[in-house]
Amino acid sequence: MDLNKLLKLSGDLICTVDAHDRYVEVSDASYAILGYLPAEMCGKSYKEFLSPSDFEVAEEVVELLMSSQPNTQIQLRHLHKNGTIVPLFWSVHWDDEDQLMYCIARNGNITAQTEAMRSSLEESNKRYQYVTKATSDAIWDWNLVDRTIYWGEGLETIFGHKISDLPQGADSWTRFIHPEDAKYVLQSIKTACGGKETNWKEEYRYRKADGNYADVVDRGFVIRDEKGKAIRMVGAMHDISERKKGLNEMKQITEDLFKRNRELHEFGYIISHNLRSPVANIKGIASLMQIEPDTPEHLQQYLTNLNSSIANLDDVIIDLSKILSAKNRSVDLQMEKFDIRDVIDLICKEFSEKILQCDAHLTISGGPFTLRSNKAYIHSILHNLISNSITFLLDRPPVISIHLLQTDNSVYITYNDNGCGIDMVRYRSDVFKPYQRFHPGSKGKGLGLFLVKGYIEALNGSVNIDSEPGQGVTYMISIPKAE
Repeated sequence: MDLNKLLKLSGDLICTVDAHDRYVEVSDASYAILGYLPAEMCGKSYKEFLSPSDFEVAEEVVELLMSSQPNTQIQLRHLHKNGTIVPLFWSVHWDDEDQLMYCIARNGNITAQTEAMRSSLEESNKRYQYVTKATSDAIWDWNLVDRTIYWGEGLETIFGHKISDLPQGADSWTRFIHPEDAKYVLQSIKTACGGKETNWKEEYRYRKADGNYADVVDRGFVIRDEKGKAIRMVGAMHDISERKKGLNEMKQITEDLFKRNRELHEFGYIISHNLRSPVANIKGIASLMQIEPDTPEHLQQYLTNLNSSIANLDDVIIDLSKILSAKNRSVDLQMEKFDIRDVIDLICKEFSEKILQCDAHLTISGGPFTLRSNKAYIHSILHNLISNSITFLLDRPPVISIHLLQTDNSVYITYNDNGCGIDMVRYRSDVFKPYQRFHPGSKGKGLGLFLVKGYIEALNGSVNIDSEPGQGVTYMISIPKAE
């Protein structure tokens, strides 16, 4: 590439000046810097384009160049074609053989350039700050070389940690990761930095300033040097607690619907089976009444059988009503304050004759005994349990103990007896199903424990059972306190 091409391409003002202070050659940059075309400057003295106040300084430099110092640098103020002053910073060399000064000039307004750069940097920082405020993420910038982390304002607004109180190192992040999650999260970061991937993502639990843990998804981008070594990571941590809670609730609802659907199928099969027998009997009696002689003896027999079948049908319908009542959670249950001892006393009066016959003994302990719940449901739960305890006996008087414990949020009832017990190895999956009997020759319908569980679940509670044959049974009931 020859000199002329360089003169045309350069953004700096390049020129030569002879011993008589006249421009010999001038690059095309003169127009962008001073507003003059090269042809307008060539052959003219440099002083015509220089501020008069800098004449003396320029003459001293030229004299110094020609006499003893062939290279120098100087800043001079020039006159732009539009009348403004343009400071230029010159690098000048005097060639004694060519009798020429070779000169290169750049805009000398360093202060203005610095100010422009500072202004641009401030604007970039403002944009970054606005982004960190606008986003619902905690933005972070991790320098892997000096091991410092810069946090955006999201860490404070979303998770409550005051940034000024945190150390600058990685501890400002790792110290808040849930202990059960820390190992795999840190290993994941190590793997990402040690490999060749640029994207990193992990889900874990992160402790907030109030001590509670948030579920977060953290995404990062790995920046590497020319050798592929990770030197920096930038990323954003997003709180997904509400979304995860919603997914868990949806999962719970789906599981509950699946369970209810299965129970509905089972219930429908049982009810249809129980209804079929009395309905078939009624239809058979009706057919016989049409074909048999209409004698008083036959009529009486038909009426007796018909009444018996109707009674059986009525029993099935009553059972159906009880089951639906226990399973219906759409009803807005009435909550009231009552003393559970009064409920137990009422049940003992209902079973007074049977309790006297089997010499049953019942105690209640714990407390406080006043609770707020649905009194009818609590009555039905204890009524069925006490009924089982004084029905399924061994060769000893029944001993029943009820212990009550209340916390800020829940009521815990522990019910224990010394009766026949239940073979949980054999019947664990069926113990709370309708029409299940666990003792040979028992006269019950097998609805008691099914109704107990239904009423407890209607109160949003849960029940667990522990039992062995001949060792009695223990029910552990938990019911949330009503607001």
